Formats: sequence, structure tokens, C-alpha cells
Amino acid sequence: MLKHLGEICELHFPRKIRLNLREYLIKAGHYTTPYEKIGISFIGAIIFNIIVYIFFILPGLKTISTGILLIFLSIIVFVISYYISILLSGVALYVYFEISIYKRTIEIEEVLPNFLQEVSVNLRAGMTFDKALWNSVEPEFGVLEKEIEIVAKKVMSGEDTETALLEFANKYNSPLLRESMDLIVIGLKSGGQISDLIDRVVFNVQEASYLKKELIANVTSYIIFITLVAIIIAPTLFALSFNLMQIIQSLGEKLMTSGAQNLVAGFSFGGSNVDPNDFIKFSRYSIVIIAIASSMIIADLREGNIKGGIKYIFIFIFVAFFVYEIMLKVFIGMFGSIV
Repeated sequence: MLKHLGEICELHFPRKIRLNLREYLIKAGHYTTPYEKIGISFIGAIIFNIIVYIFFILPGLKTISTGILLIFLSIIVFVISYYISILLSGVALYVYFEISIYKRTIEIEEVLPNFLQEVSVNLRAGMTFDKALWNSVEPEFGVLEKEIEIVAKKVMSGEDTETALLEFANKYNSPLLRESMDLIVIGLKSGGQISDLIDRVVFNVQEASYLKKELIANVTSYIIFITLVAIIIAPTLFALSFNLMQIIQSLGEKLMTSGAQNLVAGFSFGGSNVDPNDFIKFSRYSIVIIAIASSMIIADLREGNIKGGIKYIFIFIFVAFFVYEIMLKVFIGMFGSIV
């Protein structure tokens, strides 16, 4: 069943898109295109769209139209909501694959110095560059091991070593990897002491990693401050603001009832049009936005890329909501007698 679903899904993609999709998924570690999973995600989007339409959209349409007009509006709304569901599914898959590519890139950068050191040792032992490259691969290198195997297969099939290395470097969005491979290719073309060049590349990579750690240490205070604002200070202030609004509204109603508001010229405690439930909804939406923005800022400071902030988003939202609900109940208990 899944096999036929994958075949049907594959037929809906033009050949050029299939090739680009395969190349993109290889970066994320999927060496075969999972058309079955893509088909399942589309079916899931259709089922989700039907449920939303029946239980949420259709009752609203019945209140504003009937007969043929209802059928016409239903078809239009259903088609629009279907494409929105498909779009959201595509965005979710894209985010998932982008995070996978980012994690693989980080993993390659972490083990790159150790791999290049092994290559340098093998070169000094008298091996040719190709043999030194293949013999330096170890299972603990993880993603890099698979990538070097791909490079080896390309070379064995007749492709130049320099070209295969550059294709590997350009596959990932990593300036560190790209510059390292560029220097090695230049060394190979010049015919110099490639082992000495690799040693300098290793030194530069290690120095870049050290400077990155130093930078993270220097911005730790900013990270702590942003975290406190997102998960503690902002939720607490929103909870306090809600209770302050309740107190002011209650005080205004009492003054209006007693007529004491006229004692202060030019100042009115008229009734407020702000609904407490609307304020709570606004507070929750604001907390979500603050949590997302803060997680992205922290990821950029720590990782140098906002893609690393996805793992912080849900933690920040959960903790911020928890703090908000707790502080809301605490302040209501403290100021409840005043209202």
C-alpha cells in the first residue's frame, strides 16, 4: 500500500524537481527520496482539512448562507483550506529537513580537525593523498565518514579528487568546511607539501572553534538576561498588568457609583472597554511572540544561526506559559480583596 502511494506521489513531481529534491534530501541524510512519507503527509493534510471543515468551517457557513450559495461557498472554502493545509505540511517538512541539514553541518565541523589530522599523519607516513584520505575515515566521524565515502566513490568512478572535494564542500552551508577544502585543493594543484598545509588548516579550524567558544562566553550575560525577560519577567508583568487593570476598573466603577469622580477636575474614571478575557488572550499571544523572538536571538548568539533556536522555542513557550498562569493566580489571590 505504502509502495503504491509512494509511486503515485512520485508521478506528481516533474523530473527536474525530483532531481533537485533528491539532492536536497541527501544533505539531510536521506539518500533515497521518501515519497511514501510525503504521500502520507498529503493524506494527513486532507484528513485534517476535512475535520476542520466539518466541525469548524461548515457550521459558520450555515449561519450566513443556504442552498446553492452554501454549496458554492463550501467548495471555495474547502479548496482554499486544502491548499493552506498542504502549504503548512510543506513548511513543516522544510523546517524539519533544514534542521537536519544544520545538525549534520555542525557535526561535520566538530570532527573536521580530527579527520584532517589523521590525513596529515597518513601523508607523512608516505601514503598518496587519495589513500591517506580514505584510510583516515573512522566510524566515530559519523556524517563525515559517509561524505568521504561518497567522495571516494566519485573518484573511483573517474572524477578528479579536487572536483569531488569541492562538490562535498559546496554541499553544506559551512564557510569553515568550504575554505578548508579550497585550501587543500589549491595545495594539491600546486604540488607543494600538502601535509604542512593541512596542519595549518587544522590549526586555523581549531583557532576558529576556540574563538567561537570565547564569543559565546562573552555574550553569556546577554543570553541570561534575554532568557529571564522571555520566561519570567514578561509573563510576570503581563499577569501584574491584568490585576492592575482589574483594580482600576473596579475603582472606576465604585467612584462612578458614588459620584466622587467629580471631585477631581479634568480626570475621569469612566468604565473601561477592555474585556479581561481579551486582555488574557493578548497576553498569551504576546508571550508566544516574545518566546519565539528570544529563542531566535539566543540561537544567533550561541550558534551563529537562528536554525539552532528551534529547540529553544517550545521550552521557552512552555516555561513562559507556566510562569504566566502561576503568577496570574498568585496576583489574583493577593489583590482579589481589593477588586
